[in-house]
Parts: sequence; structure tokens; C-alpha cells
Amino acid sequence: MTGMRIGGLASGMDTDKIINDLMKVERMPLQKMQQDQIWMTWQRDAYREMNSKLFELDSLSFDMKMSSTYQSKTVSSSNESFVTATASSSAANGSHTIEVTKVANAAYISSNTELSADPNNKIDASQSLWSQQDKFANSADINWQTATHVNKDITVGKDGNDTFKLDKGAIDTISGTTISVNDSDGNLLKEYNIITGTDSVSSATPDTNQVYINTDTGEMKFGETLTEGSTITGPEYTHNTLSFAFTTYDQNGEIIEDDPENPDGEYNFTFDATLSLNQMMTKISNSDVGISAFYDSYSDKVNFQRTETGDLNTGGIEIGMSGSFLTSVLKMGNATENGGENAEFTIDGLSTQRTSNTFTISGVTYSLKAGGTSTISVEDDTETSYENIKEFVEKYNEIIGNINSKLVEERYRDYKPLTDEQKRDMSDREIELWEEKSKSGLLRGDNILSSALTEMRNGWYSQIETGDVFTHLSEIGIETTSNYLDGGKLVINESKLKEALAENSGAVKKLFSNDVDADGGIIERVEGAIQTARERIEERAGKSTHTLQQYTMGRQLDDLNDRIDRFQDKLVTVEDRFWRQFTAMEKAIQQMNQQSAFLMNQFGGM
Repeated sequence: MTGMRIGGLASGMDTDKIINDLMKVERMPLQKMQQDQIWMTWQRDAYREMNSKLFELDSLSFDMKMSSTYQSKTVSSSNESFVTATASSSAANGSHTIEVTKVANAAYISSNTELSADPNNKIDASQSLWSQQDKFANSADINWQTATHVNKDITVGKDGNDTFKLDKGAIDTISGTTISVNDSDGNLLKEYNIITGTDSVSSATPDTNQVYINTDTGEMKFGETLTEGSTITGPEYTHNTLSFAFTTYDQNGEIIEDDPENPDGEYNFTFDATLSLNQMMTKISNSDVGISAFYDSYSDKVNFQRTETGDLNTGGIEIGMSGSFLTSVLKMGNATENGGENAEFTIDGLSTQRTSNTFTISGVTYSLKAGGTSTISVEDDTETSYENIKEFVEKYNEIIGNINSKLVEERYRDYKPLTDEQKRDMSDREIELWEEKSKSGLLRGDNILSSALTEMRNGWYSQIETGDVFTHLSEIGIETTSNYLDGGKLVINESKLKEALAENSGAVKKLFSNDVDADGGIIERVEGAIQTARERIEERAGKSTHTLQQYTMGRQLDDLNDRIDRFQDKLVTVEDRFWRQFTAMEKAIQQMNQQSAFLMNQFGGM
């Protein structure tokens, strides 16, 4: 809009109202385009919602291709105190007698004597190894090693705290004599002279140009409060570490390596001196070395136990150790290992062993609990198999019902989408009720969804070449409803389906999913219909990750957005023209009024 706008001062007309009324007429095509834009966006989102439903159904179909869905097994034990068991779908029905002679156990080893030099002043396993080193009886055998580290830069917080901490905590030596503090742009603010010691930082009183570093903890204290957002340049320093290694074996008798690409026959560890003994034990336990480690403060000893049971290194030790910290400081060098033992049992007359108390034979997984005899019975679990199929059918019906409801949903063409301008004159409740009607029928009669339902319905009806006794769903008690308005929902004859599962669960599985028929089983056909529908929906309505140019409706929306932008620019031009015209009229009337007044004054003076 350009120029000064004069509104009806000379003419006495309500220029604002007149122009607003004129613009309402001019804006009518814009309102139609905006409503089309809203409708298309709603419809696109409705397509995507249906695509999510189809994806959910596709995901559910996966389990329907698994043998375990149709051939569930139930297992019972005559004495669960001795043996429990589970069975996969491949397990044969029958009974197995198992006599347990010995259960498997894991190798373990404990410190041969107490770790602390003074029983009245034991090591504190929660404090850093560096701070506790003098409390170990064999502290002289702690072989500290040094490593160089460049500390990461530290950003000063909003409180300008003057106390900070180095990454590695305790340090050995520090390079340089100063630490720099820079502003947020990297410009040097100040250099602080380094002073070191072992006194607590809380008691340290460095000068304003100094920074105190506690070498035991790595804590730093500056002599003044630093500026928020400034950066402490990380210094370079050496810190103390401990290294040692274990030699352990997996269930196959192979050595467990920390770096399989560069095997050295050991699992190596390196720990910073700032770690506590408890933290060290936790890191060992959480590693892949296969050892559960802990320190017991009462006995003042460390215990290592294999996480795998059985004799994993026949004729040799199962927890090998190297490094003076393990062998001398933790007093494992002269300790005696209690080796792991295999489980020994007789199953159906065959005497055998396993390294683990849990093992699988012919689809049956046994768990040995204690010495004794138990009979394991394996049978078909028809009830679970039935529930698996029923659960899928119910979910299928739910999703099909949801899709079908969108296809027949009434469309109220008189309830156009509301523009922002229209909403201004309505209450929230009025808007809610209007849009409830306006959004109805977004996918009414949609050809993509209709075709998908038809294809899925045909899949359920089709004859399946299984090479077995069942070739139609109706033969196992599953049919589509007789009401075509249901859109292909399924109904189950419970007794007939259970009878089919009990008679031949494998044949039921082939009906749903198989590789005998070129088109697969029913599930493969349904999946094909779903895949086709989803591809067509994504081609038309895209995905949330797509740009507008990547799908049909997106390109239409993009074009509509451009048309709206151009039309809005045109409206600005039209409104400016109206104002120029009315302003010119007002000026003309004002001039006429002035001339009339002048003439009247002239005549009045005669």
C-alpha cells in the first residue's frame, strides 16, 4: 500500500467500509483456494494415517509366517526342582527321562590373604586408588605408569565458578607454567601462573594471577572469578594409570580377546588412578572378559568368578592373570583357583556332559537345577496356537474396519474448511462442530483403499496350493463375513480351528504361509496387497520426510501455494488502486468545496 489514505473527510462517505466490502468480493477466489489448500492437506494426512494402519498390519503379518505361531508346544516336568524345560515348534511330541548327576558350576578365585596393611585402617574401596595406595599391604608392587593427555577446553558457566577439574583427575606432571583463559571468540583474556600441591582446593588461596591445581584430584582453583562464557584452555599433563590382563576362555574353549583384530592371548585393562577399587571391579564385570568381580570389605579380599559355567580349559586354569597389581597387590598370585565343572547327566539312557546348565537337544531347551531324576513331556499347545491366530484376526478386523469406515464416511459438501478469517467470528465449540462435518468423507470411495480391501479379501478366499490337507481357509474354520459392508472382515469357528490345529498344525501353517504355491500362502498375498497400496499412497500423499515435489499431492499443494501467493500480491495492488481512486475523489470534492466557499464569500461581500 502506497501514499496517504484519506477516508471520507470531504465526501462524508465511510470509505473504509466501502473498500472493505469491495475487497471481500475480490477475496472470494482467494477463500476458495485457501479452502482447497486446507482440504488437500487434510486428505493427505488422512492418507498417511491409513498408510500407518497398513504398515501396522504388515508388521503383524510377520509373526503369521513363523512356525511357532501355529506349532506352539507345552512342556511339563515331573520334578521342576531338578529340571525345567521349554520347547520350540521343531520339537517332537514325547517324553524324555533325564537324570542329573552334577550341575555345572563356574570357576572362581579369591585373594589368598587380606589386602590392607592395617586391619584397623582398611582400604576404602569407594575412594580413588591413588589416595588409597599406601593402605595396601603390597603397595610397593603397584606399578604406576604415566600417560600424556591434553585436557579438553572448559567453558565457564554462568556462576563464574572459580573451581574446575581436569579430565583425568590425579596428575603426575603438567607441561608449561601457565593456563590461558580466552573469551568466547578465542581472544586471550589472561594467563594464570600454575601452582601445584596436595592441599584441598577449598583451603587454597591463590593470587588473582594464579591457578592452584591439586595433583591428587586434578581440581583447579583460580584466584579470581572468571567471566561467564570464557574458555579455559586445556593444559597438557601426564597422569597415572594401572595396567593388567586376564586370560579367560569362552564356551568353545577359545581365548577371549579385548582386540580380536590383534590377538595377544589376553584381555587387557588400563585404569586411571582416579578410579576407586569398586569402580575397577565394576568395569571388569561389565566388560566382555567373562568375569564377575567384587571387593568384600569384611574379609578384605577380592573375588573373581567366571560368568560362564563349566570346565572351559580342560587341564588348565580358567582365570589367568598377569600384572603385579592383580598377582601381588590383590594377592591372587598364590591363591588357588576353584575350577569350573561341567554338568553331568543321562538323558534317555545316554550319559553326556555340557558346560552350561542350560542347553538344547532336538528343539527342547533343558535347565538343570539340582541332582535328581525328572521326566520331561512335550505336547502340542493348541490353545496358544489358537490364541495367536485369533489375536491376528481380531487386529486385522480392527484395521480393516477402520479403513472401511473411511471409505463409506459421509461427505458434507456444504461444510467447507474454515479459513482463519472465518474462524475469527466463531467460538471454539462452533469451530469444533463445523470441522467435524468438514473433515468427514476425506477418503470416501477412495480407489486405492478400495482396491486394497478387495485384494486382501480375494487373498483370504483364494485356494492355496500347500501340498497338504488344507487348501482353503474355510477348511480350518476361518471365513469372511457374509455382509459385504464389513469390507472383508474375518470370523472364526473356534472348535473347527482348534480341531485343525490339533490334527495337523503344520498344514495350517502352510495355508497361511508357504513356499509351495508360487504366490505363497494367504499372508504373502495379503502382504502383496498391502505393499501395493502403501506404494500407491506414498506416490500420491508422500511421507512426513518427503518434500512437496516428491509426491503428487505435494506438487499440487506447491502449485496451489504459488497461486495463493500471486493472488495475495494482486489483492494488495487492487486495494491500493481502490484507495488511490477514493483519495482522488476526496481531493476533488475538497477542492470543489473550497471553490464553493470562496465564491460564496465573494458574493456575500458584494
